[in-house]
Amino acid sequence: MNEWLVCVENNNPILHVKGECRFANDCILAETYTELVVLDGLILNKKELFEKYQTENLIELVLKMRQMNPNDFFTAFRGPFTGMFFDKKSCQSVVFTNQTGESAVFYYISEKIQIFSSNFTILLDFLKEQKISVLYDEKAAHWMLTFGYLIDGTTFAKEIKRLCAGKALYLNNGEWIEKRYHSFKKDTIQLSDDEAIETIDKLFKQAVRRCFDKDLEYGFTQHLVDMSAGLDSRMVNCVAKKLGYSNFTNISYSQSGSEEELLAKAAAKFFGNKFIFEPLDDHKFVFDIKELLRGNYGTYLFTGITGGARLLSKIDFSRYGTEQTGLMGDGVIGGSYIKHDDFDENVESLRLAHILPLRYNPNSENHDNGVYGLYTRGFMGIMASWFNRKQYTFALSPFLDVDLIEFCFSLPSGMRRHHNLYWEWVRKYHPEALEVPTSRHREPVTTFEKTMDLVSYVFHKGLRVIRKTLFKLGFVKSRSRSDSSMNPYEYWYDTDSEMRAFINDYYDQKISLIAENKILTKEVETLFNSRIVLEKLMALTVLGMADEVLN
Repeated sequence: MNEWLVCVENNNPILHVKGECRFANDCILAETYTELVVLDGLILNKKELFEKYQTENLIELVLKMRQMNPNDFFTAFRGPFTGMFFDKKSCQSVVFTNQTGESAVFYYISEKIQIFSSNFTILLDFLKEQKISVLYDEKAAHWMLTFGYLIDGTTFAKEIKRLCAGKALYLNNGEWIEKRYHSFKKDTIQLSDDEAIETIDKLFKQAVRRCFDKDLEYGFTQHLVDMSAGLDSRMVNCVAKKLGYSNFTNISYSQSGSEEELLAKAAAKFFGNKFIFEPLDDHKFVFDIKELLRGNYGTYLFTGITGGARLLSKIDFSRYGTEQTGLMGDGVIGGSYIKHDDFDENVESLRLAHILPLRYNPNSENHDNGVYGLYTRGFMGIMASWFNRKQYTFALSPFLDVDLIEFCFSLPSGMRRHHNLYWEWVRKYHPEALEVPTSRHREPVTTFEKTMDLVSYVFHKGLRVIRKTLFKLGFVKSRSRSDSSMNPYEYWYDTDSEMRAFINDYYDQKISLIAENKILTKEVETLFNSRIVLEKLMALTVLGMADEVLN
């Protein structure tokens, strides 16, 4: 896949390009005597914009849009995109990323030179080639050890910053200034439940068309579509089928025999789709720390994509265009990020590890709880796997459609809490999606449902306690069952001596990289000694990025 880097020195931009653009009609890499134009990614509403501006040429479209809106012409784009427009005459230029941040821009700015890139690893390597020193950022490490992902524009290289969702860098009078050009706002309209789900259905169908039509635009008649045990990817499959799209190949990956495999396979069969399954029984992706970190730039726990990267590496992308997913459905329509009314409590709910106290204040431009969760846990956490996926193709999700997100977040928070509106939408418009069981269960409402839910919780918790006790006594090999989840890390760790040795050896080899920072070393040691395997892997992520930045 194509990646870009622009180096600006003495107001003279030089474009560096790596790789090939699979979707060339959505990309611009052009330079004249007066301007440089970079547009990388997919413009999902390109056809709509072509009709509006009476053109069929992307460069002409950009020039027309910029003529009408010089500073923020790109706000009308939908999809995963990044870009830059550099006016060599006026030097009033802009570098931008999309509204949802899964396509990011990374940048380095000094008095002598400014460098911008769609790829952190390429930018870091470029700085090293230019003999520009970079320091390891302790703050990024702390975010990784507490949240499990980076929550702001910080990166593990102190001199490199990330341009986050809905932000752009504007050059004015020789100074680059970062500003927000787009933000999602909450609770701005009042509608009935019926009116809300009618609009959601309309906007979701529009989003599905935008995603699947991109495959057809490039001549790909077979669609690669994720299928999980949950409801989000199933809704993508269901609605796309009803809209007339066909030739689906579903992909899924998990531990064999888990609920994830069984329900995903059943759903694929129900929709009549081809099914490719990648078993994670050998959990070899845990050993791919260097490759995975260079792929996700240390923005998230290195195993965040689990076996997804290995599966995508086996796909023949001469047959498929994009990867269609259902990511972010629970956060956009389901209201998953509205956990608490108090901001500090809500921030705590977004953390993956709670062993360490927060040493930094996770400031937000918008302390609205649901919106803060969307921008952090959503765009910067869950969507970090987009970077790994981009090594093979662009991943898409209708739930990331800006128009859909704006509408859902404009509704009163109470409507979306506990997935209430989501369930009503499915039941009223797409009940067939529920004909195969799903791992997502409706929030209990009646006293009887709440009682049975509590009984089930206590029962299964008791089983877990009994198993852990039997494990301590040596009667079972692991504290958890092999099919206990999609990624049973505890089972893998308990039963695989090679995995345990790899984790311990990696820690021993890399801990000296941060030895000078006593506070950070102690934090890493604390997480590594945790009994929770994911927390050990968070510690390894911090050490792996120290290796990337400092070596």
